Amino acid sequence: MKKKDQQISVPFQPPQELIKQYRQDAKENLQNVKDLFHRISIQGGRYRIEERFIGDKGIEFSAVILREIPVNVYYQSPFDPANPVGPDCWSLGGLNPDGSSPQMESEWCLTCRWNKFGSGTSREGKRRGKACHNTRRLILKAPDVEINALLSLPPTAIKGFNNYLKELSSGEPPIPVYALYTVFGFDPVAQYPRPVLKRGEFLSVKQYGEIKQYRISQEVVDVLRAYATGEDYVTVDGEEKEEEEKKF
Repeated sequence: MKKKDQQISVPFQPPQELIKQYRQDAKENLQNVKDLFHRISIQGGRYRIEERFIGDKGIEFSAVILREIPVNVYYQSPFDPANPVGPDCWSLGGLNPDGSSPQMESEWCLTCRWNKFGSGTSREGKRRGKACHNTRRLILKAPDVEINALLSLPPTAIKGFNNYLKELSSGEPPIPVYALYTVFGFDPVAQYPRPVLKRGEFLSVKQYGEIKQYRISQEVVDVLRAYATGEDYVTVDGEEKEEEEKKF
C-alpha cells in the first residue's frame, strides 16, 4: 500500500482554537443526508419525530422494542438543546469510548473520572450526578411510523426500564420484550421528562415470528450502532436527578 493511500489510524485532534468553528461548520455535512431511521425527541414532555407528535398527541404511543443497548454520552461544554451537536465522547455499550469520539476521555468507561457520581454540575453550579450521562438506546417499530425509530432514555428512566424488563422476565413463561407492544408514556409528577413503560397488546404468532427475524437484520443493527447525536442526550437536571440517582 502506498503511503498516500494509508488510512489514519488515530483519532484526528484539531487545534483547540478551531474546535468551536468546526462544530458550527460541520452542520453542512449532513444537510442532504437522510438517515434510514427516525430519532424520537422527548423535549418538552412530548414524543416527537421531526417536530410532529407521535401517538396520542405526543403524550403516549405504542411500539415494539426491537433492540436495546446502553450508551454513555459526555459533553465538555454545557449541552445546548437549541444547538444539539454530537458529544465529545460517547460509548456504545458503556464499556469503552467509541472510536468516532472527537475526544476520548478514558480507555475504559468504568474508570473514567466523568463517569463517577459527583463529577456533574447542575444549572445552579452544584456538584451532583455524573458528567457523563448513562442512557439506554431503544430501537422501536411503531405502527404509525414508517421506518424504525431510535429513542434514548435519560438516566432517570433507566431504573424504570430495568424494572419493566424484570417484570416481563418474572412470569411463567418469561416474555421477550419484542413479543408485545410496549406503551410509552411520561411520569406525570416528574419535573423533567421521564418516560415510563407498561405492557400493551401481544403480537400474533405470525407477527412474533416476523419480528424475531427482523430484529437481527442489518437494517436494525445499523440503527443500533448509529453515531451519537444531541438526541442521545436528554436534560435531567435539578433535585430530581440527585434523588433518582441515589436509588441505583
